[in-house]
Amino acid sequence: MNSDQTLPGDTARGLALDAALDAALTRVLPPPELPPQFRTQLAAAIAREAALELTLRSARPRLEREQREQLAELHADYMRLRRRTLGTLIGGAFAAGAAVAVSLPWLKATFGPDAMLVLAGLGAVAGLAIGTASWVRRLGVPRLLQRL
Repeated sequence: MNSDQTLPGDTARGLALDAALDAALTRVLPPPELPPQFRTQLAAAIAREAALELTLRSARPRLEREQREQLAELHADYMRLRRRTLGTLIGGAFAAGAAVAVSLPWLKATFGPDAMLVLAGLGAVAGLAIGTASWVRRLGVPRLLQRL
């Protein structure tokens, strides 16, 4: 027989045992006395909780509106940054193309057949310089040098 299955006599016997246990515990363990002013403090705590809940409920629409405004501002800043980055890339590519068009005859005259290698080397050095300057600025090296 499973423990889930109970006989009608078992239920009555269990209830009798529970009642006897409750009576014995009541005799042995008297309930603790409540501190003075317990009911007053309890009522005050319930009132504070209700006031706090009301305050939070009224603040929710304002906080949600502020969050929407901040998200809209963040999105606008992101789009502005994308446009500015695109403009910088196009301008840089145009300037690099113009510089190559102007300097290529001089490089061919000076370096002959190695002019394209020199041009590629100069481009790599310029790219490394720009990347290093950005990296140094991000790490805060100028601020570290100012402290010295």
